[in-house]
Amino acid sequence: MKVSYDWLQDYFEDKLPEPKELAGTLSLKALEVEGIEGNILDIDVLPNRAHDALSYLGLAKEIAVVFDTALRFPEIKYERAGEKSSDYITLNVEDPNLVPRAMKRVVFDVEVKESPDWLKERLGSIGQKSINNIVDITNFVMWETGQPVHAFDLDKINNGEIIIRGAKEGEKITTLDNQEFVLEKGMLVIADPVKPLDIAGTKGGINSGIDENTKKVALSVCNFDGTWIRNTSSSLGLTTDASIRFSAGISPSMTEGAMERLSGLVAELAKGKVSGEVLDNYPKEKVRTSALYKIGVSLDEVNKLLGSNMDKGDVENVLNKFKKHAGFEWEKVQPLDRVLEEARKHEGKPYKYGASVTFDAPNYFDCSSFVNYVFVQAGVALPRRTIDQFVYGIEIKKGDLKAGDLVFSLTKEGESEIERLGTKQNNIHNQSVDFMKGTEVPNGVSHNGIYLGDGKVIHASGKWHKGEVVIEDLNNTPSFENVVGYRRIITDDKERYVVNIPPERLDLRAGNGFLVSGNKEDLIEEIGRIYGYSNIKSVLPETLKPKVNKTFYYTEILKDTLVNEGFSEVVTYSFQDKGKVKLVNPLSQDKGYLRDNLYDGLTKSLELNKKNAPLLGMEEIRIFEIGKVFDKSSEYLSLGIAVSGKTDLKEIENKIKDILGNVKSEIKNGILLAKIDEEKLAEASSYNDLSDDLTTANKFVHISPYPFVLRDIAVWVSEGVESTEVSRVISEAAHNKEATGVSIVKLDLFDTYEKDGKVSYAYHLVFQSSKRTLSDNDVNKVMEEVVKQINLKGWNVR
Repeated sequence: MKVSYDWLQDYFEDKLPEPKELAGTLSLKALEVEGIEGNILDIDVLPNRAHDALSYLGLAKEIAVVFDTALRFPEIKYERAGEKSSDYITLNVEDPNLVPRAMKRVVFDVEVKESPDWLKERLGSIGQKSINNIVDITNFVMWETGQPVHAFDLDKINNGEIIIRGAKEGEKITTLDNQEFVLEKGMLVIADPVKPLDIAGTKGGINSGIDENTKKVALSVCNFDGTWIRNTSSSLGLTTDASIRFSAGISPSMTEGAMERLSGLVAELAKGKVSGEVLDNYPKEKVRTSALYKIGVSLDEVNKLLGSNMDKGDVENVLNKFKKHAGFEWEKVQPLDRVLEEARKHEGKPYKYGASVTFDAPNYFDCSSFVNYVFVQAGVALPRRTIDQFVYGIEIKKGDLKAGDLVFSLTKEGESEIERLGTKQNNIHNQSVDFMKGTEVPNGVSHNGIYLGDGKVIHASGKWHKGEVVIEDLNNTPSFENVVGYRRIITDDKERYVVNIPPERLDLRAGNGFLVSGNKEDLIEEIGRIYGYSNIKSVLPETLKPKVNKTFYYTEILKDTLVNEGFSEVVTYSFQDKGKVKLVNPLSQDKGYLRDNLYDGLTKSLELNKKNAPLLGMEEIRIFEIGKVFDKSSEYLSLGIAVSGKTDLKEIENKIKDILGNVKSEIKNGILLAKIDEEKLAEASSYNDLSDDLTTANKFVHISPYPFVLRDIAVWVSEGVESTEVSRVISEAAHNKEATGVSIVKLDLFDTYEKDGKVSYAYHLVFQSSKRTLSDNDVNKVMEEVVKQINLKGWNVR
């Protein structure tokens, strides 16, 4: 963004630092200045600050906070005419979700002429061409406030009817720069009954533009859905200063100030008579309350995240700068005291199903919005829904219940009356919705309240009971006849700074996913940058001896032990076709659950490997797995051991218990299963007694995808001939035939027999190719060579 230093100076009582110094400090504490050319600063406003800082007033607030210097806001003075805007125009917004706010005002008897020199100079300094006083005023107000505005020639609007609607498929409009655009269905336009007047949030149409004959003007200040404007701008290939600001998202609260500034300048520079009435279509304003957006942080949280050593005075000094110059009100609270105090304030407030924390509180509540609102006033963020608050809180027992804890229940049939329908709906929730989506609460939860101590609970009671916020005996109210749990939210009652976030700072008002509040981390970053990162001393990290990871240590000990007993490790899939925890987005239908045991995977692995026993050179298969298994509330480490032969699993079980202690285990169909309780494992001091093989590099060998062929051979030899010599002859003979693509991949001695001064050695020969499937003929040729070499040695094949 190109910023004029001279224009910026207009908003300050005192002289600003020189451009170079200003740029350096801004880059360190606020927004990066990419370059300076004379008195023009090129400031890089990133998307997270485009909501407020793509404007001179937004930048001025930043500078005021950084330098702790007083702002000078523009003086707005104009006379309001007696004529009503509603006598000349009507305003209809078809979709309030896409147009959160629309303001229109009529100005009479305007004089369209050349702009004064100061206005042309201000716009010219940032590359804006002067058109006429009315158009220049709209551009000036946008750059000053960050809120795009527009002016229509009222006499060019059919019947004075202004409609903000979706475009019709193929509808055309010619913009002020004489470009014609074909609109897609649904693109927002400002129109009259006959034609589109403006591509909403992007560019005005020439058919309602201001010219030298204009006498009556309809001033327009709107707030549009950012995503909708961004999609329109992208589809049309039309990016403007207005669309950039709307696409980033701006607060509906900015429209009012922009309309006042626009009206004052039109009255001053165009001699217009400004109607005293503004048409303001702001549906949510009808239910909007004085509830402010709050974020809470503690001194410990600030220092922990920043790695700083601030004291209370440091933090409060920064917050006071934000308060004085940027509208950040704040207070210090003791969270628990504030929760209990705030909760009692709202006794008697009416119940409303689905009450919004933003728009209904503190005038209306449902049970979870009441809890959420109360805790937010104490600077403690919570999820919005009852089920999510239940999963989010720390579980406690009834005997540990203290004032400020939450009580959850399953009310009678879980029913709540929905006012707009006049019917009842099952309100029981069994799964977390926003906090940990899919986490199950088996018995469900439908209601909650705040425990006040002395057996009292305060809650927003549904219409089926009291229909308002009430204080009742916990043990004597139908709302808590069936308590399903208790949760603690405040575990550290240290003093917190509760900060009200100005509406234009959408970067701080963006919720943290499941939390109905902004990110405290973002607020801490604000404190850190104004305090000055250069004031945070660099400290070498504390050197600590790394703690031995118990899980890794004991799993490696188990692996070493089992490998020494002839077992091989397998790793089976954690996703299975059945289990207790269902996946939200499974890879495939047969992998829709997290496994709740190792038994199923080991059984399949055992059956698979039995077929490959000859290839593996094993008479029996011995395998094991150490891995996580999952139930509805937790996950834990488990050990599974499987054998296909006569190995005594009881003996193995005893060795496992020698390592892990008294673990829960069972043997089922040749498979040993043991649950490893990591918390009960003894601490390990070092990794020194683990196998040195941990650091041994193994060379990867490709596994052939083709089947193997098994042949047996028994050879009579004279006494004194070792089996190793016979193995060598067989192996060399087989390798002589490798050119045919046949390889001997396994040669195992499985039997020895002595008689009459001779010895018989019996071998398994396993053949396989890495390139193709072997035929009997392929293997027969190799076996013929093997027999030939045996005979040349004077030995005989049995």
